[in-house]
Amino acid sequence: MKQVKWVLRLLGLVIAGILAINWSQGVTAQAAVSGDGIYQVPVKMIKEKTNATSDANQFFGSQAVVRVSGTQSTVLLTSNGEQYIKSMKVSGQTVTLVKKVESQAIYQFNLTKQTSPLTAAFQLTTPVGAMNEKARLALSWSAAKKLSGSTATTDLLTQATTLARAAVTTSSQSSSTDQAATSSSTAPTTKESTSTGTSSAENTRVTAQTEYWKYQVLKSDQMSLSDANKYYTGVARVTPADGGGYRVTLMVSYAKSLKLGSEAVVPKSIDGQPVADSQVTYSEIGKNYTMVYGFNIQRTSDLTRSLIPGKIHVTVPVMSISETFPIRFQFAASGAKTQEQATGVPTLPKKTTSHQTADTATAPATQATPAAAKKQLPATGERSSSAAAYGVVGLLAGILLIWGGKRHV
Repeated sequence: MKQVKWVLRLLGLVIAGILAINWSQGVTAQAAVSGDGIYQVPVKMIKEKTNATSDANQFFGSQAVVRVSGTQSTVLLTSNGEQYIKSMKVSGQTVTLVKKVESQAIYQFNLTKQTSPLTAAFQLTTPVGAMNEKARLALSWSAAKKLSGSTATTDLLTQATTLARAAVTTSSQSSSTDQAATSSSTAPTTKESTSTGTSSAENTRVTAQTEYWKYQVLKSDQMSLSDANKYYTGVARVTPADGGGYRVTLMVSYAKSLKLGSEAVVPKSIDGQPVADSQVTYSEIGKNYTMVYGFNIQRTSDLTRSLIPGKIHVTVPVMSISETFPIRFQFAASGAKTQEQATGVPTLPKKTTSHQTADTATAPATQATPAAAKKQLPATGERSSSAAAYGVVGLLAGILLIWGGKRHV
């Protein structure tokens, strides 16, 4: 009898030990944070079930800025993936977009304990809707570096902005060579001239008259942005074409880390003109896949006369989508001499609904067609299944100990 009682007590101790280990690993991190202030904490996105680096890690900076005030911690992350992130949650809490710094975005969430890793769920924008992904956010609290003793919100945002600007500078330097090498490939191909002198003069004429036009991609049946809009660069190159008229060149660009493949978007037609495979150029620029194609117009005013219809074939393997979708292009009122000037052209007509920062983070996924809606992945939800499991195991351990004591005392 004593042996049975001893076994039951030993079993209870083992279960209690397992619970303590799991709780400490998943909930309590080694803390190097001492006192209130603003800290810089190394951060990394890891996979949902292993410590391997997640594909989502490419969208985020390697350092987070954290304000500690009492038991409350405010975490700011920098990201270059705002273009693709439709919404994001960390530990079941919706992450808020608080500021944009050129190509970088700053996101915020709050913690009541310095814990790691944290569950993370994303809705990533694809040309036809949202794709759900899961990961974990690992914060290295033990390697935290104190930046300031202040807890002011302005100081917190200033520190995060500094990180974001540094990321912009690094990104610009690393991609400048790639951009220079590919700038000529995005220009429309023209027929060779039989005379070197004529060719040189022709090139000078084309360069002098090249314009850049801002545009946006709309749904086929609504005056609102298509999900494909975030994949188009938003500025078209318009150059004089041989034989008269103009050639309008469009570019699609998206991150390789989305794992959509190099030909996820294939143009089928635009402005009533079919797009031949030979007129499409696929390439890679840094961490992005790109696709370039175009169409002809008689005069630049054709861009603003009415919405320009088009069709694209979209392939998203993870969502089992391989279909052709209609879209429409809406151009700005006028062109500009440079891409930078084009982006500064007054906003497009107000009748078109445009994305806003707050709406983008909370809006539900949209689909181009009912068929796409059927293939939309189900929404992800945060479940505290592990906590519930530990609670059940703990309850069983308690019952065993009580029963063993009454049975054999």
